[in-house]
Amino acid sequence: MDYQSADFKKLLDKLQQESWQLELIISGFAIYGLFQSIEPLEVEYLTAQKNSQILYLSLIGLAINGVQILMLTLLVHVVLRGLWIGVLGLRYVSGDIDYAGLGYSQKFTHFLERKVGSFDRYIARLENICSTLFPLAFLMVFYFISLFAVIGVFGFVGNSISEVEWIPEGTRKVIAIIFSISYFLSVLLILIDFLGAGILKRTKWIAKIYFPIYKVFGIITLSFLYRPLVYNFLDQKKVKWLAIFILPAYLIFGLTLDLFGKVNSNYQVKDQETSDFYTSNNHYEDLLIE
Repeated sequence: MDYQSADFKKLLDKLQQESWQLELIISGFAIYGLFQSIEPLEVEYLTAQKNSQILYLSLIGLAINGVQILMLTLLVHVVLRGLWIGVLGLRYVSGDIDYAGLGYSQKFTHFLERKVGSFDRYIARLENICSTLFPLAFLMVFYFISLFAVIGVFGFVGNSISEVEWIPEGTRKVIAIIFSISYFLSVLLILIDFLGAGILKRTKWIAKIYFPIYKVFGIITLSFLYRPLVYNFLDQKKVKWLAIFILPAYLIFGLTLDLFGKVNSNYQVKDQETSDFYTSNNHYEDLLIE
């Protein structure tokens, strides 16, 4: 179908008006599935922690954070969309707000008319918030996939370099160091550009240097799948900073929770030995073997 045709634009307009039903259905199934996945991921996290699998531990930690942030965003979306449906029903019964009928003083009447405004304005704001939250939730999923991909490529290439036996060990170390520094600096530039809403793309000579890095990491992070969504957010002044900083803010919040008040579980018994988090079965009298 031609995306520039009038029929296609009419179809999109119709789908936009009816999309809230699909939003609620998808959000409900997604929340249920995400809730069911938390416990298996936490078991894998504890296992990786006990076995000192640092890379796997990092990936599982990112997965847990991704599930939590997606579930939280979808829950907020469902609550606000439910509120939106409720106010639509109320509008059908009572219409707009009659400030004069409230019998308030002139000062309060003018204040409420200015700050609260019409009921339709409130409905429009709720609609805009809900319509923004839903794609934002799935944009977070793509962000976490990108993090997985960046970490995974680094681990894969680093491990591949260390296993190439026909290259002398000293040369392998030099190659590994050069790759690690180059990769880290490239990721740092990507991060600066991301947090700066495309700041490295604005200056001509910086953009020329940055462009090859941007293309390579565009492939690594699979950004071609969600790039239109990102730039659609970035061209909206009111929501672009939310799309940029919600992920770093959540990661900082999650790290804070990890540092304060987190209690590790001892129920994981697979190949269990004594460590900072687990104790061997030999420390329990009823489990000792005579």
